[in-house]
Amino acid sequence: MEELVERDLIVPDGIDEVWTSLAEPGWLGEDAAIDLREAGDVNAGERTGFVEEVEAPHRLAFWWSAPGEEATRVELDLTEDEAGTHIRVTESRPLAILDGRDLAIEFGGMSGGAGPVASAGGMLAGAAL
Repeated sequence: MEELVERDLIVPDGIDEVWTSLAEPGWLGEDAAIDLREAGDVNAGERTGFVEEVEAPHRLAFWWSAPGEEATRVELDLTEDEAGTHIRVTESRPLAILDGRDLAIEFGGMSGGAGPVASAGGMLAGAAL
């Protein structure tokens, strides 16, 4: 996966209806479920994770991963549009970006092991997933 993937789409329904549908299976898969509250569970097939941020009905951010995969962060930003609801989906790998920066600092002559940011990020991802 690239470091950042963004997609935009328009759904012909109102923002409240779209928000409510985020907790329903269909859009992530038949067996998917998202608990739309901070620290809520995210389950979609083999992928599991947790909800990081909720600003109903405008924003949802969660982390998820499949076994053996690096965790990614997914952000859904909803805005009302004259045609319905505009959804911007952004999936990123912030831990990979931070690990790369830590490696650049380490190999650039600064002291330190794997880097404090990478270590903290790894603990965060490991604890939640």
